[in-house]
Amino acid sequence: MNKICRLERTLMHLRSLGVLRASSSSTRCFSTSKDSEEQSKDSPSSVEPNIEEPAIQVKENAEAIQESEAKLSGFARSFEKFSHIDDKKPETPQTFVSLIRNSKFVDLGDPEGKVVIGEIYHVVGDDLYIDFGWKFHCVCRRPVKNEQYYVRGSKVRLRIKDLELSSKFLGAETDITLLEADCTLIGLISSPMQISEQRMQTTRRPKKRNIL
Repeated sequence: MNKICRLERTLMHLRSLGVLRASSSSTRCFSTSKDSEEQSKDSPSSVEPNIEEPAIQVKENAEAIQESEAKLSGFARSFEKFSHIDDKKPETPQTFVSLIRNSKFVDLGDPEGKVVIGEIYHVVGDDLYIDFGWKFHCVCRRPVKNEQYYVRGSKVRLRIKDLELSSKFLGAETDITLLEADCTLIGLISSPMQISEQRMQTTRRPKKRNIL
């Protein structure tokens, strides 16, 4: 039985390498009459089915890959890893529908009552022209408290009322728009004047002398 088992293992190994294709009759030729009788009593078939051949080939391929990786030095592994680091994958162009779906405008939902951040880009008297990222800007009055900080480039907080001021006149069929949004100024976030004042205060502070 030991001889038969060894022969079967060698045959299976040769089959996996594609060198030899043997049938069940070949094993009978190599075995003696007594061994064949014992084998027929012990097992129904002397050769395992061909279903296990792909699994054996996969195992051998995995072992070969592991051996090849083990042979590589540390420098070769790092070179293979970082040689393709700058390769850019081709980006598929996005459609207009996908860009709108993933935009912040859609994430905003219903804009009425939402709080957003805007930037003052123009000042005329007490009127502040504020851009908050929408199609139209909004115009808000300069508050009395800390009015010196509401200058061009200041960041402010707004509450949206309407994204476009438009209405129909008597007898008109289409809306007439003012090309402005209606927002309420909540407060100041940051101002260039505040930053300059902080810098002046830090420069005016007297330096502490080391007392020996």
